[in-house]
Amino acid sequence: MSEKNLKERIGRRFSSTLPILEWLPRYDASWLRLDVVAGITVAAAVIPEGLAYASLANLPPETGLYAGLLAAIAYLFLGTSRQVMVGPTSALAILLASGVGAVAGGNSASYASLVVVTTILVGVFAVVAWAFRLGFLVHFISGSVLTGFSAGAALYIMSTQLNKLFGIESGASGGFFGETFFGRVWYAGTHLAETNPETLAVGVAGIGLLVLGERYFPRVPSAIIVVALSIVLLSVTNLQARGVAIVGSIPSGLPSLTVPTVPSISTLGSLVPVAAALFLLSYVEGISAVETFARRHDYRTDANQELLADGGANLAAGFGGGFVVGGSMSRSALNDAVGSKTQLTNAVVALVLVVVLLFLTEMFTNLPETILAAIVIVAVTGLIDTNALRQLYHVSKSEFAIAMSALLGVLTVGMLWGVFVGVALSLLIAISRVSRPVTHELGQIDGRGHFVAHDLYPAATTITDVFVYRVEAELFYANADTVQTDLLNRIEKRDSDVELVVFDLTSSSTVDFGAAQMLEKLEEKLDSRGIDLRFAGAESEVVQMFETTGLAANVGGMKPEESIDDVIDRWRTE
Repeated sequence: MSEKNLKERIGRRFSSTLPILEWLPRYDASWLRLDVVAGITVAAAVIPEGLAYASLANLPPETGLYAGLLAAIAYLFLGTSRQVMVGPTSALAILLASGVGAVAGGNSASYASLVVVTTILVGVFAVVAWAFRLGFLVHFISGSVLTGFSAGAALYIMSTQLNKLFGIESGASGGFFGETFFGRVWYAGTHLAETNPETLAVGVAGIGLLVLGERYFPRVPSAIIVVALSIVLLSVTNLQARGVAIVGSIPSGLPSLTVPTVPSISTLGSLVPVAAALFLLSYVEGISAVETFARRHDYRTDANQELLADGGANLAAGFGGGFVVGGSMSRSALNDAVGSKTQLTNAVVALVLVVVLLFLTEMFTNLPETILAAIVIVAVTGLIDTNALRQLYHVSKSEFAIAMSALLGVLTVGMLWGVFVGVALSLLIAISRVSRPVTHELGQIDGRGHFVAHDLYPAATTITDVFVYRVEAELFYANADTVQTDLLNRIEKRDSDVELVVFDLTSSSTVDFGAAQMLEKLEEKLDSRGIDLRFAGAESEVVQMFETTGLAANVGGMKPEESIDDVIDRWRTE
């Protein structure tokens, strides 16, 4: 390889790993104003949400700003989406709190250190997945499972904010229900007499203003306006003295390098499933947003590169004293709505957060905690897609049942195990579908040359002594026996005697060794009944496998991509 070619190859490798090297040189100066306006607008949403999600994660408020700052910088260099904003999210924050909290066992000092370790682990998992190019795995997560999981996560997160919203002192779990959605609702319901009226009034007013802002002024960052109004209210009244809790002092300054203490092997082992669940949720949140806006604006993204971006963002957040981050659909939608053109918006968001951390943290001292609860509650309502649930109910009762199972999984066993319930359901769905593929007997339309599924086109006519069969899937060991049984049952139901079975492989471009063995046994069973077996539409690789195993010779020879008509004609002339 010449030196020039080597340099070009290295350059392409760097460009693919650092997308900023690809889009920044082509940056159009006319986009700058739009990106700056979008960045300032999104930063106005990142600040209150970062504070709220840090509270949700049981961490100091500044850690939410650290996470948002470092995630924005990492995604600027590594991300492929022009609209997606990466940072703290409600689902990740509550999953982190519940998962790491259980491992820490109530030790607050240990909890903070374990959060950093867990965040770094999430980043490591993402980078390893990128190295092995595992971005395709996200497509195994069923859409119906995600719909149910998201709705359950929203309700679960809302339940964690009830005490702050009502001003009720946190206490023991909800009795029999424990630390679940039902337990928290039970605890809040049985302690309503302890409600602080002023706290509830401020929180409900905040929810009302946020809802009105989202409905009538969707492009305005209403959260920062509500935060500012509540700070002014607490500063000029005696509501704090009347029991309205505030955030308190937030230290100023930029995040510094945080090297956590390495926990014991047993503790690290306990954190691995937590980090795995967080990684899955972080990547699913992010790639869903990435694909949504890529389709909307008709440009290409890279699912594997997004793994690296997710890993880089979480490693930066972990070593910078933040916590787990992922793609935010709500902030990405706001970014898109105000006209962002490129990833440069992330640089503007980071710059605004730097200014806030250096000079403006004192402004948030009198921020009421109930307003943070209001921000979380309103933010997560977008996770409940009632239209999708309604459509699932009307279109497919089984898919609706799957969505409800994922929802109830989150509500009954919590966010951590709810993630694994969702993944398990998705895998079961995928296994069920591939092990029971759609099959058809084929018939002809207008005499010759065009074979279609007889059950879909009843006007199609079958050939009296020939049975033509197609599987709408790849053939492999998991569905081989099901296919064989289905084919033999269909032959039994034919009114006329079948002398030839033509197995159409046009929808089965690959056949593994287990399926090939099944086809050999099928040929023997059919031969014992006086029925010949032939194959049509086979790819050259499949033909080669059948020739190697000897099956091709047993069925009178095979040709790549031979049509059904040609196979039948050749059989009749034998």
